[in-house]
Amino acid sequence: MMRVRIAATVAASALAWQPAYAHQVAQPDYAAEAERIIEGLGATGMTAAVLMDGKVVYSGAFGTLEEGSGKPVTNDTLFPIASISKAFTTTALAMLVDQGKLGWDDPVRKYVPEFGMYDPWVSERFTVRDLLTHRSGLGLGAGDLVMWPDGNAKAPDVINALKHLKPTTGFRDGYAYDNLLYIVAGEVVERVSGKSWQDFVTDDIFRPVGMTACAADGSRLKPGQPHVRGHEREAGASAGVPIDPRMEFSPTVAPAGGIWCPSADMMKWAKFWLDGGVTADGQRLVSEKQKNELWKGVTPVGSGIIRPTGGSTNLQMYALGWFVSDLEGTPIVHHSGGAPGVTSNLILIPQRNIAVFASSNDYMSTAGAWTRQIADKLIDGKQDNDVIAGAIKSNAEVNAAAKSAVAAAAAPPKNAKKPSLPLSAYAGTYRDQWYGTVTITEQRGRLAIDMSRSELLDGPLTPYDGDTFAAFWPDRTMKADAFVTFAVEDGKVTGITMKPISDITDFSFDFQDLNLVKE
Repeated sequence: MMRVRIAATVAASALAWQPAYAHQVAQPDYAAEAERIIEGLGATGMTAAVLMDGKVVYSGAFGTLEEGSGKPVTNDTLFPIASISKAFTTTALAMLVDQGKLGWDDPVRKYVPEFGMYDPWVSERFTVRDLLTHRSGLGLGAGDLVMWPDGNAKAPDVINALKHLKPTTGFRDGYAYDNLLYIVAGEVVERVSGKSWQDFVTDDIFRPVGMTACAADGSRLKPGQPHVRGHEREAGASAGVPIDPRMEFSPTVAPAGGIWCPSADMMKWAKFWLDGGVTADGQRLVSEKQKNELWKGVTPVGSGIIRPTGGSTNLQMYALGWFVSDLEGTPIVHHSGGAPGVTSNLILIPQRNIAVFASSNDYMSTAGAWTRQIADKLIDGKQDNDVIAGAIKSNAEVNAAAKSAVAAAAAPPKNAKKPSLPLSAYAGTYRDQWYGTVTITEQRGRLAIDMSRSELLDGPLTPYDGDTFAAFWPDRTMKADAFVTFAVEDGKVTGITMKPISDITDFSFDFQDLNLVKE
């Protein structure tokens, strides 16, 4: 049965308008492709838009604000854009560079004296540019548990955590995506400008660009503004369920991924960049020099003939808040975003003066598959790679594998050993220097774990093999079950290590970075 519910599509007048580039390529059936990915993934809702030569040629809205609500997504609906927010942080910094208030290669400690990394030598040399380019030496998503899925970290907690997170590579030696350093970048914006990050973005970026409907974080949504609820699903489930409200990002996360916008305002953002950092009324917010700086690749992400979410990409680099790569040989500037229950994707094709955007209130590849499919078609009029079909197939395979992994963890190995100690010996308080405390209790012959920063990561521990237990979190939609292994020395429990059970677990559940020592 078709689950797609079309709430609004492009206006007829917009379809009648033909941009200068449009005659060169066959226009895709935007709505049909949106319906195909939504139906194929069983997604709840999506908003999408395409800009050509400064004009919005497509604007569509599909599905509902919340599963079962019957309330349709419209073109005015606000979606979280998650990590696409990072480009707003780098834009704010570029404006401050233009004003002579900071430099990209200034040490972070010049503005945040208490900042530091694990290595004192690195701490002294860590620059503003390093905050933004995912080359810190930390592992993928290191430290995200202080804020994910419902962590209570504030900026000082993030700054403190970074000092205790051990690097996995050398400083500036490779690429590993992170979020915590963008929170520090937001702190730099605040200390240099004298405004909070949210106020700077609202006053100095949203307003001049005309993005008046956007909110700098979820707490700034205006009364009555239509906005979606994110949806997650248990591995193998056919439909999403609304996320726990506690999973929506706190204001602390805003510089890394907290902005909410409707697609119309994202088209204004796209036009601003395709026009070189100039607003619709001719105001230059970012100099040509700094615009080029933001789009200059710094950290290699991959090379050779690789196929990421879709399309043929030969080289990809991370610049300042943007990925720069090619799609079928044509340069693109882009970024995706993912937060609990939502995904977004924005692709700019500067040489074609085209922008493609989508956002979905399901944590799947809905938005990314649609934007890649459309961008691929618009570049040369051909569909070199059916991204949507690939995403549907991949989603089914990944979910099946995850379901099997969780089922396997629920059933201990045939030769599984019993815990080496009485359950009471495992109970106690454990501390990790960057995360804080984790408490293990024994209740009626069973162990339970309480992750202090999260109310959602609390639940029973099931014996698995020897001193390894499985944590099956009560909220099954998180798909973040973890193995919990107790270190036992001379008949005493000394600590805990953890790791995700399934590869489908989001990298921000960085259990593997914990080194919990029993107090």
